[in-house]
Amino acid sequence: MSKTKWLIIFLLLFAFLGYTREFFFVHLNVIMFEKYYNRVSEAPFPEIMNVFRVFSYDTLYYSKYAYTVLWTLIYFAANFYALKKLTHSELLLRILKYSYLVMIVIAVISMAYGYILYDRLQDDEYTLSRWLMGIAQSPIICLILLASEKLYNKSFKYDQEGQ
Repeated sequence: MSKTKWLIIFLLLFAFLGYTREFFFVHLNVIMFEKYYNRVSEAPFPEIMNVFRVFSYDTLYYSKYAYTVLWTLIYFAANFYALKKLTHSELLLRILKYSYLVMIVIAVISMAYGYILYDRLQDDEYTLSRWLMGIAQSPIICLILLASEKLYNKSFKYDQEGQ
């Protein structure tokens, strides 16, 4: 299959993942809102999400951390597979791995810092962590690395010719 067809497939995959992730978290937040304020939302609600209505607010709140990890893993796998299919550079795959590792470590440190110092998961530390996980749950890094492939190839060829 050509590179263009693979690119279209991956763009569609990322669009589907983005829609599914947003759908899931938006409706989970609606359920949490209803439980926290003890009132039912007027908005139409999809049947598929009713399975989460049996859980308590606390369970839903803390389960969002597990769902964040799950979605981060799904996006990492999609980014990794896209780079593997669309490029032939092991360096770009390593950069992807290290990027995810750095983002996750910084996010965890930020959350731990906020929790240890302030005994809560809010404020700027939470915002930073959430922002980093937003990047990890998107195709941004993959797209940047795909765009940089041409630069890497030119740089590599220049180094080879210069020696």
